[in-house]
Amino acid sequence: MLSKLEISNYALIENVTLHLDNGFSVITGETGAGKSILLKALALLLGDRADTSVLKQSEKKCVLEAIFDVKKLSLKSFFDEHELDYDDQCIIRREFTASGKSRGFINDTPVQMAQIKELGEKLIAIHSQHQTLELFNAEFQMEVLDAFAGHEQDVLDYRNLYQIYRKKVNKHIELKVQEMENRKEKDYLSFLINELRMADLDNTNLDELRSQSDKVENAEKIAEQLSLARSVFENDTYGPHVGIKTLIEAFEELKGFDPKFADIHARLLSLKIELDDLSNEVDNLDSDADLSESEAQEVKEKMDLLNSLTFKHNLTEIAELKTLLDELESKLEAIDTVEDRMNNLETEIEALKKDLKIRAEKLSKQRKEVAPKLCKEIGSALDQLAMENADLQISFNKVERLGPFGLDEIEFEFKTNKGGSFLPIKKVASGGELSRLMLSILSLMSRHKNLPTLIFDEIDTGVSGEVASRMAGEFEKMGDKIQLIAITHLPQVAARGKAHYHVSKSANDQKTITSVVELEGDDRINELAKMISGTKVTAAARENAVHLLNIH
Repeated sequence: MLSKLEISNYALIENVTLHLDNGFSVITGETGAGKSILLKALALLLGDRADTSVLKQSEKKCVLEAIFDVKKLSLKSFFDEHELDYDDQCIIRREFTASGKSRGFINDTPVQMAQIKELGEKLIAIHSQHQTLELFNAEFQMEVLDAFAGHEQDVLDYRNLYQIYRKKVNKHIELKVQEMENRKEKDYLSFLINELRMADLDNTNLDELRSQSDKVENAEKIAEQLSLARSVFENDTYGPHVGIKTLIEAFEELKGFDPKFADIHARLLSLKIELDDLSNEVDNLDSDADLSESEAQEVKEKMDLLNSLTFKHNLTEIAELKTLLDELESKLEAIDTVEDRMNNLETEIEALKKDLKIRAEKLSKQRKEVAPKLCKEIGSALDQLAMENADLQISFNKVERLGPFGLDEIEFEFKTNKGGSFLPIKKVASGGELSRLMLSILSLMSRHKNLPTLIFDEIDTGVSGEVASRMAGEFEKMGDKIQLIAITHLPQVAARGKAHYHVSKSANDQKTITSVVELEGDDRINELAKMISGTKVTAAARENAVHLLNIH
């Protein structure tokens, strides 16, 4: 419920504050007085695009603020979703400057305009003859039928489950695209991993491998030098063994003559032992260096592979290659899990689809059961609005693919004359007929669900006399259930309002100002009399005005 509206420095309005109550209220005023300005200001407050040209005084900012009582509208989930403080009293404010800057607030928290617009659609619904056609779309018609069926919780449960289903379907599509893109990457990753695994990194010592590689690369030179060393050791004429042997024999004879000779003899013997050991080691080295051709080829290939891998990946150490291998294997594993995730999603989607179909069939059955009763009640309401020959029917079309409404597509079909054919509403109804049909539908909905504040902007244009009285009565009945505000030129409607606000425009040499006041007592009688007789108020018009105020 809109409980307070404050407008400052907007168009012809310097400052207007409206305090509104629940029930049915009316707004009247001469054409051009500024009634539409109120609606435009309210629409701007609730998220419409700003136009700084509407500022009354460019040096001052425009401030629009409204207070809503929202405790009956189940909006806490909206506030939770957008991380806003919830209170039964919701304050929305927008500020505009001449420079084009604007700010919006919900309960004093700065918010984006999209959030204000989303909330505004839940708080206010404005209807006029020009907007009525837009409301007769599939979603609105289904909302009417579901509200009448009284299974809105079932519809909400279905919608929530359907959103989960759609998210999973979309995720499955994403994974399928990803899986197709992964195929090439998977092949490349597998190639890189196989290259690294062939290097047997866990059992490879790079220093040892490099040493072996050097031996293989210099095998011929090593063999030559070792052969030379062996030939030196084995030379019977000039080899070191010959000289050592001769020296040992010489000092063998001398060691008895002087201890010094004995010491040299001992050292020569030690040298012979070391020489023998060196000779044996040279023989062994010669044997170690003699790798088979296949072994030498294996060392060369492994070294080439490691050099290639370190160069390719811009690395230097075995440990770095091991880390890279782990990373690539993890990436490949993640790619491999996509298929598993797709399979799991397919299972979940099928289960959800089965559940949704059961729920959709239940909703469809309930809709078809109540549709004739809904049409009958709307027909009765139209009778009260002098459309005795009008009739409504609802056509159903079952679809195979699950949608946000289940498996149903519906269309309201209307006829206004006896013997006429049922046609889609937009093809058969005039503006005035649509207004009365809309009023009948909204009146019916107000008895079955909590509606936002309804504002009828001259929806009664083109009607008069008894029809106007009946429309006024319908407005009044709706006001018992919801907050309803009607902008009207009809005295029959204006007289039924629980509260009556009058919009007027005044001008002096400097400026023109629009003001809004609540009328009571004689002021209200006089305004109704003007609406009946024109500028010159007659006694008969006043008497008629009093009568209108007293008949309800």
